[in-house]
Amino acid sequence: MNLIQLKSVLGYLFLHFFMEAVNSKRCCPPDQYLLKNETVCWDSQTNETSQINMPCKKYVFIRKFIERDGKLVLISLGKEIGPLNVSFCINDVAVGQSRLNLSIIQNVAVTCATEIDPKETVFGYCMIVSVIFLAITVAIYSSFSNLRDLFGKSIISYCGSMAIALALLAIIKLMAYSDMSWCAVRGFLAYFFLISSFFWSNAISIQILLCSRAPALFSAKSSFLWYSLYAWGCPAVLTICMAIVNFHPGDHAKPGLGLNHCWFANESQRWYYMYSVMSVLIILNMCIYVYCATLVCQKPFSSAHIKEMRYKLWLMIRLLVLMGLFWIFEMISTFTEAHIVWTILDVFNTLQGFLMFVVLVVLRPRVIKTIHQRGLFFCMSGIVEKCLAVVDDAEDECIVHTEVAMTDK
Repeated sequence: MNLIQLKSVLGYLFLHFFMEAVNSKRCCPPDQYLLKNETVCWDSQTNETSQINMPCKKYVFIRKFIERDGKLVLISLGKEIGPLNVSFCINDVAVGQSRLNLSIIQNVAVTCATEIDPKETVFGYCMIVSVIFLAITVAIYSSFSNLRDLFGKSIISYCGSMAIALALLAIIKLMAYSDMSWCAVRGFLAYFFLISSFFWSNAISIQILLCSRAPALFSAKSSFLWYSLYAWGCPAVLTICMAIVNFHPGDHAKPGLGLNHCWFANESQRWYYMYSVMSVLIILNMCIYVYCATLVCQKPFSSAHIKEMRYKLWLMIRLLVLMGLFWIFEMISTFTEAHIVWTILDVFNTLQGFLMFVVLVVLRPRVIKTIHQRGLFFCMSGIVEKCLAVVDDAEDECIVHTEVAMTDK
């Protein structure tokens, strides 16, 4: 074999192996498109379909990427993310409602969506249960005018924020994502409403603190506007700042929402951007509770004042447990090994919507009386009336800032 023939053979072998390497990364055979809606390879000439070379239950389509050393590197706002240690293939993708009207997107990376952990599925369905009971709570408080005082409107905002947050988190847990843009939107909205619920719990605690100190300086309407500005505005600022940090190029610690996952990339990012805020608000609520408890112990009151403060303190205990204790357990679990105890506590945390319904509706005589007076218990009215007859309702209008100051009489 002369030198020319040797070069020809080597050139052929190089081209052969190069094409094999390229084709091994292709999702479909040459000259075939990947149908996004059906996730099959499609031959436009024969209209025949075949299976994709990388079978998965769910797929993620990535348009902005580069391939480096056989690995996938994502591109987000000019910043490289990766390389990712995932299996992937590359192909031209046909997008459209039918095969008669398709648009071609060239060079799209396709990878398998992360399989859903059975435990996460359970958490997702528990969140749906919570959303249902939170929606019922919001509907009840919104339907009756005597419940739409300052405290009632705050409860509506509080439960509504938590319901939306849990609904979005349930979608993230139960549905495989195929579009990172919508994935990021869901993640940021879930963060906003989840943090908003904590700010609303703090706003309610502040209301209870203020009504124990002095008469109202503002009307209930203007007070609610100020509380809304606080409880909606602060989470909005935090969410915007986190989005800037998330998508700004650099080597800083990014939350990771929409970059490779719908939620935070790891526990460290949760602590940086979510648990830290929650911890501060939980501590503030605890301090308010301790302070109000100190007032009750140190100051002499009439029996009406004692009942009033007992009710308010009991309300704060319930809010502290529902919004604080289970979340504290979740934070602690990030520093320990996986255990069945943490899983059980996580289930209770995802079911907090049901627990909030019990506390804010079932165990609140004012709400039960209102529903009973409208005749909405139907055949159970007799039983409810007997129960209400033996219940000591210590609640009054202190929550709406119309009470007298908590001073000696």
